[in-house]
Amino acid sequence: MSDAAAERRERVLAALVEAGDGGVSGEALADELACSRAAVHRHVEALRREGLAIASAHDGYRLPPEADPVVPLIVAPRLGPPLAGPVVWLRETGSTNDELVARARAGAPEGTVVGADRQSAGRGRRGRSWLAADGHALLVSVLLRPGVAPVDAGLLPLVVAVATADALGDDAEIIWPNDVLIGGRKVAGILCEMSADQDRIAWAVAGIGVNVRSAPDLDDARWMPGALSDRGAPPARADLLVSLLGHLGRRYAEWVAEGPAATLAAFSSRDALAGRQVVVSLPGEEVAGSCEGTDDLGRLRVRTEVGERLLGAGEVVRVSH
Repeated sequence: MSDAAAERRERVLAALVEAGDGGVSGEALADELACSRAAVHRHVEALRREGLAIASAHDGYRLPPEADPVVPLIVAPRLGPPLAGPVVWLRETGSTNDELVARARAGAPEGTVVGADRQSAGRGRRGRSWLAADGHALLVSVLLRPGVAPVDAGLLPLVVAVATADALGDDAEIIWPNDVLIGGRKVAGILCEMSADQDRIAWAVAGIGVNVRSAPDLDDARWMPGALSDRGAPPARADLLVSLLGHLGRRYAEWVAEGPAATLAAFSSRDALAGRQVVVSLPGEEVAGSCEGTDDLGRLRVRTEVGERLLGAGEVVRVSH
């Protein structure tokens, strides 16, 4: 498909979204796109093949009430620096992180966003699969080029986790370093990847997955999965994306300019592990003790029987009071 055809198809979808329940006529779409009604019909049919159940009536086209598309043409104007796009939205991809890593290596600018309705090879930490029903989750990756020393980059997952929790509401809690829970159920996960040498960070990709309309059935989940729909009508994915990028932009700029203090304070207020007994799995060992927050580098502080351990990596596998 040519770039021009892709642009017209996106403009058709944007018009349908903005029209809401009222729909939009084929004639109005043809006038807006400066094309024939037959061309409009071809674009509508292409969108239907992609999975959008666009309804036809004598007065035009409309999206069904359950449709929840993300349209860059509508999202991008609502964004501001430092994370102002460009926004790329794919019907399906292997992994939004992998897609954005390739773009990062090719020189894509900071703030580039890649999202998808469906991932065929989505993943979480330690190579786990990230599962989500088609169009039911916000699956998005954001390109960052932070001007901080590589030694300080360990705080980035907490910056992203805090921003994600900010976007999800006051009742969102964080399980160090990258799980966000509401009501004890995991609704969001984060996977940060980066390229750095001793002196600088070339790029960092923050992958964020939020269960919006439903939660997947998982046999081996550490935390029971949940979705934003568990607490009522969920937000539209496009609105959630705009909110998430706004909160992440503010938290990210604050961290780069002023250091870790604000991030650590915000994390502390949402820390679901503070004062609890945990077991943390590390390569070749497990560490058991009481959680005491994090240090300035984002490392988990665990008070064990023989003293404090600072854990820069690892996975919390058991929690008790």
